[in-house]
Amino acid sequence: MSAGVGTHPALATIASAVEDVRKVAAMLTADEAWTFTDADLELMVRAQSELDSAVAAVGVRAVREADVRGLSLADGKISTGVWLARKLDLHPAEARQRVQDADILSRKGTATVEALASGELNRDQARAVARSLRKIEPVGSAAELADAETFLLAKSRGADPSAILRLGRHIEEVIDEDGKPPAPDPDDPTGDAPAESKRAARAQRKRSLTITDLGNGLHRIRGELTDEVAALVKAALDPLAAPRPAVNGLRDERSAPQRRHDALGDVFRQFLRFGDLPAAHGVRPHLHVTASVETMAGDTGHPFARTATGEDLDIATLQRIACDAGITPIVATTLGVPLAMGREVRTATPAQWAALVARDIGCIGDGCTRPAAWCEAHHIEWWDRDEGPTDVDKMVLVCSHEHYLIHHQGWGVRMAEDGHPEMIPPTWVDPEQRPRRNAHWQLVRDGLKIPPEEPDPPSPESPRRE
Repeated sequence: MSAGVGTHPALATIASAVEDVRKVAAMLTADEAWTFTDADLELMVRAQSELDSAVAAVGVRAVREADVRGLSLADGKISTGVWLARKLDLHPAEARQRVQDADILSRKGTATVEALASGELNRDQARAVARSLRKIEPVGSAAELADAETFLLAKSRGADPSAILRLGRHIEEVIDEDGKPPAPDPDDPTGDAPAESKRAARAQRKRSLTITDLGNGLHRIRGELTDEVAALVKAALDPLAAPRPAVNGLRDERSAPQRRHDALGDVFRQFLRFGDLPAAHGVRPHLHVTASVETMAGDTGHPFARTATGEDLDIATLQRIACDAGITPIVATTLGVPLAMGREVRTATPAQWAALVARDIGCIGDGCTRPAAWCEAHHIEWWDRDEGPTDVDKMVLVCSHEHYLIHHQGWGVRMAEDGHPEMIPPTWVDPEQRPRRNAHWQLVRDGLKIPPEEPDPPSPESPRRE
């Protein structure tokens, strides 16, 4: 960066400062840094932070002025955020954040900018103050906003950004008076209009949910939920997201986010199976999958199956879904041209499902306590469209997790001589592949609703075993 002739003195000064800092960076090599004393290192870290704060204050004022002048429009960009991202090679979200911070701090947080420039606040602390002020502004008066900034600045020194954000939320709730009904509407003489706090009304306006295909077999869910919907989601997911009981001393290997992901899938499978949903395009909502005959037969050389909403499914996933789902057969060529279409069929009839429940009670996975209502009917052998209905002795009840293990992790299922199913672990889990049964449902089947009682402790007179 170099300042030209006739440039503003501030620009010439910062250009010189950039060169000086670059010289310091060149001097502070790995071979040189070890010569610093501990006190020198601490001073260097503090000096760098103060320099960063001063530069951030310069950025706030410069970005705000660029936004006011509309430099983005002159440069053919749709917004200052887009313009800034292009000029500085920033992530779009970071560029938008800088523009928003510059806007609120220049209008309502001038004291914060001064504290940032003097080094009293670091960049992250100032950003937390700016974020808090943005949330307070819609619900507070000018005086309340000024008081909020004064309070946040007084409490920010020595506080980390998360603490500042908590203080900002507290101020917002106090100003908004959540739960207290607003003044009567003069246009509603009856007084029957529902009362709603400013906070609730704002949350209702900002509610959102988006699902983005990342193109790598994953999708990102992003959104903002109202308090009510968040409570409903947590109430539905928390019981299903609990760790599974340990099996043979092995604990549930899934992380908490992974368990919540699986629980979300369970909730929607249950709802699509039993929920009262409105019809879409004349049929009850269910998963539409189109696949070629070769793909259905398990030929990996043919294209993936594709859902009506555009997701690609591999063969194992297709087979798992087709085990127990509402299926509309669509016979297509490998190019995706439909050749024939049949009626929707369900692979497990109501009578077969009742028989499965009577036999298995719940998921057959070892240690799993999911009841039949949260299970799917898995075909021990992949169904063939020419064989007709599947017999009950070729199906078992499994939860979504065990179903995934069967189709994707090499677990097997077999019917034992006594007519009850067993799961066979892959060799990398158990080299001997010893069959596993669900002892929990065996106890229920035998009429033991609770585990057997522990034996009475030995009496004082009883001899002790050494």
